[in-house]
Amino acid sequence: MAALLTTASEWVLFFVGAAVPIYVVFGLIGLAGLRKITRYETYGSIYYRLNPATKLAALFMIAVSSSFAGLYLGLLATLVILLSYATLVHGAEKLRLGALFTTAVVWGTVWGSVSDRVFFAINAETAGVPFDTAFVYRDLVRIVASEVAVSGVFLLALILVMTSTPSSVMRALRRVGIPNPITFSVVVGMRTVPLLLEAIDGIVKVQLMRGFGSRRSKALGPLYVVAAAVFALIPALIYLLRGARNTAISTGTRAFGAYKSRTYLTRPRFGIADVAVLALAASFLVTAYFY
Repeated sequence: MAALLTTASEWVLFFVGAAVPIYVVFGLIGLAGLRKITRYETYGSIYYRLNPATKLAALFMIAVSSSFAGLYLGLLATLVILLSYATLVHGAEKLRLGALFTTAVVWGTVWGSVSDRVFFAINAETAGVPFDTAFVYRDLVRIVASEVAVSGVFLLALILVMTSTPSSVMRALRRVGIPNPITFSVVVGMRTVPLLLEAIDGIVKVQLMRGFGSRRSKALGPLYVVAAAVFALIPALIYLLRGARNTAISTGTRAFGAYKSRTYLTRPRFGIADVAVLALAASFLVTAYFY
């Protein structure tokens, strides 16, 4: 009987851990929401005026500091970055999507460690072995702190994507010595991901309009969206591959790769706001290291 209860609890914990991120991403955020936080839109707030090199440097410093930042510093950095989403175009909507995305990332990455320790506790209780609750609590706090800090890095990376044009990011990467093939791959990725999400979203909506999952219960709606998205992958990839020829023609007419350097129509500015952001990121890195 004890073994049966243990197995049942393991399956329940597994499905809870898998269901919550799926529900958040496909039920609350949705494919349209994912597209909103992965594409560039023109606006005039501070993030859009920053030099892309500044955002890349800040992202690098936050990523480095996340490896040794404590719980409170990680929470503070992630909270500040998340609240700054309010300054983006459609700020209230972006703030909501960022909070949901953070929840999905933290839950999806932490739950595996939580469930392992719950299994251990159940097995220890069944075998009559003393269970060190304080040690497990400290261990879980450490895991949650690291994942929250990593979520801040993801949020800042999305800000870079949402507030910088692909060409400006490419210029910033070239200025730090990144080879052209790598910068071109980054630019193609920034351009392709929103298009892929848009294509999948359109195909999913067509499938739902044609009755896919029409007999579903409301609670199972996100699972049908996941299934429809899986079925939409091949048509969406075919749609994108058809546009690959246009990309090849575009790069060819611009003689991309023929020269080691490229010319740009505009020159990105570097002002007081860039200095302030770099100083803030550097101070957080130093604080996290010595805290």
